[in-house]
Amino acid sequence: MKNNRFLEFKQESSLLLKLAMPILLAQWSLTGLGVVDTLMSGWVGTNDLAAIGLGSSLMLPIFMFSTGILLAITPLVAKANGRGEGDKITQFLCQGLWLALPLGILSLALLMNLDWVLVLLNLNDSIYQLAQDYLFYAAFGLPAIALYQALRFFWEGLGITLPTMWISFTALFLNIPLNAVFIYGLGPVEPLGAAGCGVATAIVMWVMFFIGALYVVSAKRTQVFCTLKLSKKRSKQCPEQLAEQADKQMAQQVNHLPAKPSTKGPSLLSLRPSWTSGIRPILALGIPNTLALMFEVSLFSMIVLFIASLGAEVIAGNQIALSFTSMAFMVPLSLSMALTVRVGDGFGRNDPYQVRTSLIIGFIVALLIGTLLALISYFLRFDIVALYTEDGSVILIATSLLIFAAVYQVFDSVQVTSAGALRGFHDTQVTMVVTFITYWGIGLGLGYVFAFKSWIVEPMGVQGFWLGIVLGLLAAAVLLSTRLKRTFNAHFA
Repeated sequence: MKNNRFLEFKQESSLLLKLAMPILLAQWSLTGLGVVDTLMSGWVGTNDLAAIGLGSSLMLPIFMFSTGILLAITPLVAKANGRGEGDKITQFLCQGLWLALPLGILSLALLMNLDWVLVLLNLNDSIYQLAQDYLFYAAFGLPAIALYQALRFFWEGLGITLPTMWISFTALFLNIPLNAVFIYGLGPVEPLGAAGCGVATAIVMWVMFFIGALYVVSAKRTQVFCTLKLSKKRSKQCPEQLAEQADKQMAQQVNHLPAKPSTKGPSLLSLRPSWTSGIRPILALGIPNTLALMFEVSLFSMIVLFIASLGAEVIAGNQIALSFTSMAFMVPLSLSMALTVRVGDGFGRNDPYQVRTSLIIGFIVALLIGTLLALISYFLRFDIVALYTEDGSVILIATSLLIFAAVYQVFDSVQVTSAGALRGFHDTQVTMVVTFITYWGIGLGLGYVFAFKSWIVEPMGVQGFWLGIVLGLLAAAVLLSTRLKRTFNAHFA
């Protein structure tokens, strides 16, 4: 009995890591795009570097808005996959693409009309124009990246994550020569500086979409949901069985069925935009999810605004600590996204044992990850900061902030893992409320008090905000894990 349980735990942990590792590498690759843009633009001039840094900061919340909504496709597909409902998977794929199109166009329009924000920042004429040009050209890629995200979250819902990794690698390596051509100029292409970086970004986004679309229509595991008419009959098959059935259906269609489409179920090309069958379920999960992401992203953006008056050294030290912790956060985030798939699959098959096993393994791994990141943040903080700067004042500030980061790493891992599991249960509204209270109410509100007021302690400056983050993430970890326990019991008690 113990051997069987050990084997099941080993298999489940292997599945989670198999899903999570490609997502992690993909997230790091996408983060690397910004690093490459920053490095290559910096060689042109300080104004170009400042323009791209500013433009990237303005583009991030717009990008996250559409991404957070479309991320709902993953748990919906995972649940349908667990139930063996191939027709619903096709619906969510198609309706996700229909939804991604207006989201992408809206993102394009918003990014092209941020002149009023640039005016408010009182930039010099050169940086203003460069940032405006960068945003204008980069905006053309946002419809493509929205469509790509719909495809990506579809195949990740099926438990397929390797394409995400390889496409992200391709984007990273393609971005380097494209930046070189359009930033510095080559042959008939005039050097465009920051604007050229926007052109390269847009091209990379469209390449990612076309590669993703090619994969979906050509891979055995995914093409069946584009070309076959799947039965609406439900079954409790595992993803591997569903894939085998899809292969058999494909072969049967090729060898025995007429070319005329069957009327048993929908196909990707025949589905029109439908509010009830796909768009409403995606929005019902996606809107609370994207608001939760926006609360987190805006938290750190607001902190930067509040500490602007504290001096360049404080801003630089905060940015270094934020840069490292953002990269570190990708590790528990990737586990969270993998757990969404496993919980969604078990939820769809009404298998409490699998879901419980996935949750136990997920939280064990999350605690290990959080502990490891905490140890790295604390004991290697001087080495980490030395990679960014040699300024003694900045080093002192950044290393002090990494001590706070070491304290909250475990809490952060637990809260993001809980949020991912709740997505698997299609529970995102409570996550939205909890993140608003903990990130804005505790993290930002209490952090502001610690930073600038003497109501509780003497003003701590930027360290006060990071203390607020520690307390906010602690509260989020407690509240979300408690909600997860209640949600599990409500479904499987």
